[in-house]
Amino acid sequence: MIEILGVLDGKEYEAARHIRSKMLAVWPDLSQSRADHVKIFVGLKLYGYRVEDIDIVVIAHFARPRSFAVEYRFYPKDGDPFIPKTAAVKSFILVIETKSHDATGVRFTDKTASVRYLRSGRETWEAVTEKNRQQMFEFKSYLERHGIARVYTQDLIFFSGLRESDLPKRPHNCFGIDASFERILNMLGQIANPHYDGRDVLLSFGADATFEKLLSPDFPLLQTIEPTPIDRGRMDRIVRGAVADTWLDDLGHKQVMIRGRGGVGKTVILLQMAYRNFDQAGARSLVLTYNKALVADMRRTMALLGVPRSVERGGISIDTVHAFIGRMMYGLGIITTYDGFLDQYEMAKQMLLDYLKTGAVSRADLDALMSREGDAFLWDSVFVDEGQDWPASEISILQAVYGPERLIVADGVDQYVRNSVANWANGLPRDRIRPHRLRRCLRMKSNLTRFVSDLASQFGLADWDLDPNNDAPGGRVLIVEGDLAADATLYGKLAAEALALGNHPIDLLACVPPALVSEVNGETVSAPGVALRTAGYSVWDGTSIDVRDNFPTDKSALRIVQYDSCRGLEGWTVINYAFDALWDYKHSQWKFLPRDYGELFDTPEELAAQYAARWAMIPLTRAMDTLVINVSPRPSSLKSSLKKVHERRSDFMQWIVV
Repeated sequence: MIEILGVLDGKEYEAARHIRSKMLAVWPDLSQSRADHVKIFVGLKLYGYRVEDIDIVVIAHFARPRSFAVEYRFYPKDGDPFIPKTAAVKSFILVIETKSHDATGVRFTDKTASVRYLRSGRETWEAVTEKNRQQMFEFKSYLERHGIARVYTQDLIFFSGLRESDLPKRPHNCFGIDASFERILNMLGQIANPHYDGRDVLLSFGADATFEKLLSPDFPLLQTIEPTPIDRGRMDRIVRGAVADTWLDDLGHKQVMIRGRGGVGKTVILLQMAYRNFDQAGARSLVLTYNKALVADMRRTMALLGVPRSVERGGISIDTVHAFIGRMMYGLGIITTYDGFLDQYEMAKQMLLDYLKTGAVSRADLDALMSREGDAFLWDSVFVDEGQDWPASEISILQAVYGPERLIVADGVDQYVRNSVANWANGLPRDRIRPHRLRRCLRMKSNLTRFVSDLASQFGLADWDLDPNNDAPGGRVLIVEGDLAADATLYGKLAAEALALGNHPIDLLACVPPALVSEVNGETVSAPGVALRTAGYSVWDGTSIDVRDNFPTDKSALRIVQYDSCRGLEGWTVINYAFDALWDYKHSQWKFLPRDYGELFDTPEELAAQYAARWAMIPLTRAMDTLVINVSPRPSSLKSSLKKVHERRSDFMQWIVV
């Protein structure tokens, strides 16, 4: 039996049908066989992985080996090349990238293939061999995550616009429109480390039981992620967001600055602008942030919207600043390896900046990099989230590479968490900058905005200017005193209340301080995550770096992040575990920061408290409906401030002792 599954239209589907016809030309009985199984997956989605889209995956398993004619020498892993006497295949997994370019749009460097695209009038070449190889590795990671570890997977490139005679001399992993399926199997004999016994060769990519599991209808290869009502609301805000056309008119002409405190929706506005730019002009945008948890969250939203991120189709890519600048350093030869990358980051970054300033890295060098690696560097617009945290060196690099007019920067007023406040306007004439100031709170219900404003006043943050959204009345605040991290009871109640309103656990958010994060059996975990799992709840514990690399796909999983990673995130209900531990952590952290800010006559204690207070406002502005603040029984200035606000706002605030 041979099946085509997934996306049943478009050029990838046509390529899948072509592969199916070539397979049936070799084995006509395959279409009716009940013992042999071939599944061709089209438009496979690996949600949450760096490479999400795979054109075609072919998985085949035969009850008995099927023979095929030998054309070439085969290349076994542990022996010399030889021409087999017989060849047969028992199973295989193929990850196939399809390209329809003609010979003028494809070039081979040795046996590495690149394809040409035009974007914004610029010719760029996509390294399709490397792209396909990354797809294969990501697919293997996906299989391992689902319990399939001991299988071989082969990456192949199908050039439907080329004939076999247009390709380099074999061995390599490309095939043309006129390649028979026996030719493809011969390619596997050359590049897929075939098993051999004397001069008899068998292609087998794994155990029978493994392939039976892979081909089972229960195996989640055609995975989908189902949006929750809050997901749909966020998607609707992005697609139909009321961003003024004049804001889009500035793209490519002025550096756009969007300023506002936590809760005004800066991140969503960035995504609105990027989406509108893609939808209306086919633009290709990059969104940068320091927050890996936020990267995962935004990638989930883009996946739900079906937004691409390719040179060919345009779209939106989301990444961390360090990953992007690291790729640029590597592409320009500033670094030659990613080993010890973070240790050498500051030195290499300064070297890159010096080269840009002196002309050692010229505009021609940057243009060549964008032409050579357009998938990584050719962007029509670059959107910067949490721009207040950028050091001057990284601002200068981004402005030098893309020009200020391609940058759109969201600036969280007083939400800086790094050593100094960024100055994106430095050296730019005023007529090259377009500022927009946001004051109305769009995330939080009006009661939460009033609570946060009152608490900001208690903290001495007199300049707090966040206006309640009276179109979203309601909201409640729970102050929970005691060891909440070890008790899953309250979470169960909050999750049930949210679910009754149509909101799933993934719509909730939990934040923890470093004190509640530890390593257990080599895995980074949070104390609430352990307690909730023990109680039978599902969690996405983003306190682990490995977990943050992939966005959550299970809507029954509560998202847990460290406070340092909560900016830009939101939840219907937000649980702030050990909030006074966050305060102490940030208060102590101030001692190690450079003394280049603050009033001349403020005491160190006052400056440390102000730093902790401004940091505290970030997790306090993440909730939409219910805000939970967990504190310990010990007395503190933070608890005193909370009690004073509770006395004033007891109509929607509750103090609970556990």
